[in-house]
Amino acid sequence: MLLSRKVSLSLFLAILALAPLGFRPLPALAAEAGPSHAQKAAPHPQKAPALLGRPHGKASPVINAHSAVTNTDLMPVAAGVTVITRQEIAANHYDSVAEALTYAPGVTVTGGVVNTSQRIVRIDGDERVAVFIDGHRMNLESGLTNGRSTYDLDMAVPPSAIERIEVIRGMADGGYLNYDTPGGAINIVTRKGRDHQVRLEGARGPYDGWRWSAHLEGSAEGWSWLATGGRSNLDALHYRDASGSRHTMPDSARNRREMFYRFDRQFTDSTSLTLSYAHFSNSRGLWLGRSYWDSHREDYEAEKLANNVNLTYNYKEDAPVPAWISFSHNYNQADSYYPAGTEEQDRLPSYSRWKARTNSLDWRDGWKVHRNLTVSAGASWQHTSLDTEQNLLDAHNFAKDYNKGISNLSAFVTTKTRYGKLSLQSTSLFNHNTRFDNEYVYGNSLEYRPDDRLTLYGSLQRIYSVPTLDELYYNNANRDSDGAWKIRGNEHLQPETGLKWNGGIRYRLNDHSTLDANAFVSHINNPIVWYKEAGAWTPKNLESQNKSGLQLTWEDRFSPRYGLTASYAWTRTDTTCGGGIDPRYTDEVAPHAFKTALTYQDSRWTNSLLFQAAWGRDKGWYTGNAYTLDANFNYRFNSRWSAWLKLRNLLDESYEDVGSRALGDCPACGRTALVGVTYTL
Repeated sequence: MLLSRKVSLSLFLAILALAPLGFRPLPALAAEAGPSHAQKAAPHPQKAPALLGRPHGKASPVINAHSAVTNTDLMPVAAGVTVITRQEIAANHYDSVAEALTYAPGVTVTGGVVNTSQRIVRIDGDERVAVFIDGHRMNLESGLTNGRSTYDLDMAVPPSAIERIEVIRGMADGGYLNYDTPGGAINIVTRKGRDHQVRLEGARGPYDGWRWSAHLEGSAEGWSWLATGGRSNLDALHYRDASGSRHTMPDSARNRREMFYRFDRQFTDSTSLTLSYAHFSNSRGLWLGRSYWDSHREDYEAEKLANNVNLTYNYKEDAPVPAWISFSHNYNQADSYYPAGTEEQDRLPSYSRWKARTNSLDWRDGWKVHRNLTVSAGASWQHTSLDTEQNLLDAHNFAKDYNKGISNLSAFVTTKTRYGKLSLQSTSLFNHNTRFDNEYVYGNSLEYRPDDRLTLYGSLQRIYSVPTLDELYYNNANRDSDGAWKIRGNEHLQPETGLKWNGGIRYRLNDHSTLDANAFVSHINNPIVWYKEAGAWTPKNLESQNKSGLQLTWEDRFSPRYGLTASYAWTRTDTTCGGGIDPRYTDEVAPHAFKTALTYQDSRWTNSLLFQAAWGRDKGWYTGNAYTLDANFNYRFNSRWSAWLKLRNLLDESYEDVGSRALGDCPACGRTALVGVTYTL
């Protein structure tokens, strides 16, 4: 990991050295530039509800070939959608994608169940969520043992590299069809360099909390570029327990390093080439809970590394249905060992490392056959290989001890048809997996707009989800005192199958407010659940799992300066375990969740208050309900200088990030703050 830190520092120093050369000053947080060739206005009036009170208007949506919401000019995705814009990300100074998603309606973000250093996202109460970056699927075959989650949000691109985050609660269509993730889909759309700009930012807070970042972007003569990244640190997690006493969580320090580069070359009005590279690395404690630390006193260190490269050729950018073809290589690595701070950790008995390499090819194309009919098609191939290194001398390492690979090929056809006020969409997908043969899946949706205020939508999709490499082959042979393996896979697992229905109503109350009601029902056969048996974690196929839920979202821009977004979500999970299975497990998502955001903006100030409540949680796993209040204050002195204050858990509430049989074992962070300054050239 030391080499990666040196490379990161060298590359970033190069950015800072080039930053002052030849760039004219621009106002901070400048308005959006005009759409690129791949992002053009479409004549359809649909607009997805946004987070944090984005102003409503009658502007047409923007066609983006890499968007999961509006990639044609005919019919946006028929589902509950939240769009987190880059302006909201900047105004709230989110330090990660995980933090940005925390405030999205219907979304829950927690630490991992087995590995609390990871950040797991759930939509509609389900951890099976597809994660895309610019339309390229990022879910991993290995690396997580947290339910059925297959992506660690910690490894996503820096927030400063993001144009918007699209959250789809329900069925996505086309190449985004989430046939194996009934929770939903998240697509992160990265920014394309436009205006010449250099931005530097630094912040400081208590508990040795600090953050700095640098951002450079520009364009000239058909070229555009963007480079961004930074570092952050916190010495430990400080929290308040249920009795009101303050504590410091042992083994909870974290240090984060990230960067993102994107280069675009526009050849013609309809063709371009995009090259992007993303790097992430961090080191943090691998605390498994306060009780584990108190009984074992093992100062774990967890180090993660991700290097992702993507080359995309865009064509037909000036067409109603843009197209692209791309190649991606993703490398993900994780080390765990103790004691923390050891330089030659590979010599420690506790050392283990996994390395996952994923190569993928993606193709998307489409044709507007008629004014009211489009046909899209595409294919995706992905191959993942996993290598592991470990020392098998210690009973408390996380060695996987297997080297396997798996390939997956899928091809789809999507039709979108409009019949007056009714729009229909149908996706048929063929999937071939080298370990589970062939399968046909489908998804159908509709949207009905009787007038310009009311939208009715619904979808039905088939679910088919195969086990991951970890679920099949994890082979931790280290022995506990009772002689049982700690973590082991199950080669006899069967794929999950089922159906999910999603439907809703979106109603524009007036020119400045909307109301959205969304409901879902899902049924899964053979759900895969990590189950602790005889001291070992192992995945099993249970009999069935039923989920249902309801979500209400109200958004109001009730004046040019003030905006409000409020949402309530109810979810329920019923699992039939089967004979011999201990049913004493809990849902990591609270049955009732309420979120609200109040925003204020004028020529100087951009402020927000963010409140979250979660109640009805299992008292056998949580000390109680959770209520948190966060705040952000930004003041712009002039076009170059601005200052900001970021407050988290303002009321210093006591609650848990992850449920545990040892109550209060995985606490969430107490009150903390960051004070920062931003300078824009």
